[in-house]
Amino acid sequence: MEGTVQYEGSGDVFFAFYKGDEQLSTMPQKDNPEGLGFEKAECTKGASVEWNSNKWAPLVVNLSETKTKCTLYFSKMYNLKEYIENLAEEDTTTLAYDDTSEQNLRYIGASPNNYIDIGDKETSGNPILWRIIGVMNNMTVINEDDSESTGQSLIKIIRADSIGKWSWDSSASGVNAGYGVNEWSQADLMTTLNSGAYWSKTSEQCYSSSSDKQTACDFSSIGLTKEVRNKLAKVRWNTGTFGEVYDNSKITASYMYQGERSDNHGKKFCSSGNSCNDGVPRTTTWDGFIGLMYPSDYGYAVGGSVRNECLAKTMYKWDESSPDCKGNDWLYDSSNYQWTITPVPNSLNANHVFGVYSSGYVYSSTASSARAVRPVAYLRSDTQIVVGEGTKENPHTLKS
Repeated sequence: MEGTVQYEGSGDVFFAFYKGDEQLSTMPQKDNPEGLGFEKAECTKGASVEWNSNKWAPLVVNLSETKTKCTLYFSKMYNLKEYIENLAEEDTTTLAYDDTSEQNLRYIGASPNNYIDIGDKETSGNPILWRIIGVMNNMTVINEDDSESTGQSLIKIIRADSIGKWSWDSSASGVNAGYGVNEWSQADLMTTLNSGAYWSKTSEQCYSSSSDKQTACDFSSIGLTKEVRNKLAKVRWNTGTFGEVYDNSKITASYMYQGERSDNHGKKFCSSGNSCNDGVPRTTTWDGFIGLMYPSDYGYAVGGSVRNECLAKTMYKWDESSPDCKGNDWLYDSSNYQWTITPVPNSLNANHVFGVYSSGYVYSSTASSARAVRPVAYLRSDTQIVVGEGTKENPHTLKS
């Protein structure tokens, strides 16, 4: 592998190496000074290559004939965080720092070029695309030995499309009237995403209505592979909410951001009645891999000339045409009501969660309702990419 490329002979397999259109005489070694990383491989006679990034070596599979040639392509790798931060110095139209104390850097506007291929593919072979929410600062990462690394800056991503409509949580008819419990650490959807069928790329029964009603869910073609799971960071998610009874007039992006990071939970004001009789312990943080977007993520994604006006306006009224907040927000989906991870504090129930309605406004819904699910995750801090255009047709490609 370290020698000169051979084109003639009687061996089983021959290799050719390229950097763009330039043919190389040897394979670039790990930690090479040019920062080249493996991009893709093409083999003749039905063979293919599985790249091992740790050993920095190709494994040729489906090799059935002699004189098979595999061409390996290498491209310059960029640290994704640094790439986005450098891009923000020139691009103030689709990237902006928010007004929070963390000063997170976010993609904004109706259609930013923030598509990324993190490695999974559909059965058809097409990549399963995600989109970059932005660079989130002051994150806590949970390491493999359960130690914590605080103050980290990580890339936050969201599935470009919904993986289906499922309950956030459901419950027996005698618990919160059967409409679920608004505590993410025990939610049925949390389990599906982090240890169930979506996480393991299999099929199972998923919750889809009140009173623990289930429906078959098959994620064998759109779930996460082990290779992609290894690229995700386990982090501490904020699952709090604001500290007063739900008031639609106050739910701006800034107000929600502060509430999400507070010590208030979804059962704070509900103490009696059939809709808040669960005995589930409440938390305001959760350590895990896959969550959902925050209401504040939706709010801070607005861009265009209406950005400042929309950030000052309650998201409960974002369905209005003027200013056109939803139309300038790439997280808006006119076809789906989308779940968020944030519970609603209500004196009458403990089973409501915030969502983004298909008409554009943020409002509450019973946790057992079947709504669109777009998984959200954080990439490991050592994430590198092959830079594309960030479009659907030419997304950035994740390497590690």
